[in-house]
Amino acid sequence: MKKYFILRLLAMAVCVTVLAGCSAVKGLEKDLQVVLESNGEYYGCYTVNIFNNAVVPEPESPGGKMFIGWTTQESAEEPGGSAVPVSENRELIRYDDVKEHVDGERLSVTLYAVFEDVPKRDLVIAWYAKTDTSGLGQDVMDLFQTRLYEYLASQNYKPDEMDILLRGYEGSVGDTCAAIKKDADVDMMIGWSNSENLAEKGSFAEGTDFLENTGDVMVGSKARYIARISDTELCQSVYAWIQSEYGT
Repeated sequence: MKKYFILRLLAMAVCVTVLAGCSAVKGLEKDLQVVLESNGEYYGCYTVNIFNNAVVPEPESPGGKMFIGWTTQESAEEPGGSAVPVSENRELIRYDDVKEHVDGERLSVTLYAVFEDVPKRDLVIAWYAKTDTSGLGQDVMDLFQTRLYEYLASQNYKPDEMDILLRGYEGSVGDTCAAIKKDADVDMMIGWSNSENLAEKGSFAEGTDFLENTGDVMVGSKARYIARISDTELCQSVYAWIQSEYGT
């Protein structure tokens, strides 16, 4: 009997210890409400604590800018003119990232989206890297780049000294158009379909997301469309050259 009594005491002691531990852990789990603002508008509210992070979608960037992260400072610059500190994670908010910014006993903190200008290149050409649809592949685009450089040299440009990029986009029309919008630096598109297709499947509005769209252009093995997005003199020149060189 005495043996069972001692075992019961030990079991009770273990339970008390476990409960005390649970209470201590629960006490550490302080929920913080994180309010997000983007471009002066409410973007969402998330709850974080030491055990739970918040996964948040990136806000849409204004034209010509890209999202680089979140900050606790409403202004994009500090009083001295230097850039504000920005979170390392753009789509993840951790308790440790915000706990030091809680004001007094308040259990909430506001974070502001930070955008910066997209680095400007001389020319960015997007190509549809879905070979079965576009007829384009890396070998085709390498040859295209060689001929493009030859054309630019004939127009008194120095292409080897210029910042020119041919960037492939994989996926559906919707996914690729969304990626092009997000990158915000593309001047021209090669290999997609007509204006109606870009509008219906890619949510690209003519006159806003692209300025003109021309078909019967065979850069690769298939006659496809090219779309001009930017209005620079260089882009207009290359757009006209592609129609002359590759038009069917």
